[in-house]
Amino acid sequence: WGTVCDDFWTVPDAIVVCNQLGYPTGGVQALKQAYFGQGSGPIHIDDVLCNGNETLLLDCDYEPDHNCAHFEDAGVVCGEAQCTEGDVRLVDGSTIYEGRVEVCYSGVWGTVCDDFWGTQDATVVCNQLGFSSEGALAFSQAYFGAGSGPINIDDVQCGGGESNLLECNFNPTHNCFHSEDSGVQCQSFVTPTTVPLVPEKIQNLALQHVNTTAVNITWNPPVS
Repeated sequence: WGTVCDDFWTVPDAIVVCNQLGYPTGGVQALKQAYFGQGSGPIHIDDVLCNGNETLLLDCDYEPDHNCAHFEDAGVVCGEAQCTEGDVRLVDGSTIYEGRVEVCYSGVWGTVCDDFWGTQDATVVCNQLGFSSEGALAFSQAYFGAGSGPINIDDVQCGGGESNLLECNFNPTHNCFHSEDSGVQCQSFVTPTTVPLVPEKIQNLALQHVNTTAVNITWNPPVS
């Protein structure tokens, strides 16, 4: 027995492992950096690249040699989907319009690494959530606190017009820690209050009584 190095370790690799074990794959997580603790003994394979439909892990492309240590041991979580693919949410903000960005990827909620994170990315998140993106702000370095669990995507580069964050260019692998979690601040939609104007010729209001508790007004329509 030996461990697997986490170089290029991603969700398709985890899907193969879970399928091989007979476990559900709707909410698969591919975990890195010895998430479940460091192993011991040999590190058998590195640079695993699966398509996700292989029967065995060793059916995937991999390198039998490695340049790893056990703090890079790969791990997986198998299970049912927790969320709808592509959904986003804001977590740990002081209002509903701001927070750490989390995206549903491969059926699991996870954070977004802040590499290349900018205003156009924040604009897409705000629009997707139905908030105003006017003046959207992008935050990095876990401004709203570090998340936990998987870091789902990295190197996000949106044009600003996408309707879903996963429509942007992104990297499903990452070289990040939760100290690099992305955040955004959106604006709420403000519905202006419109007061209709009444033509001067029909304004003939007679103030009958005024005191500290009530104002009674009657309207005498103009004589035609």
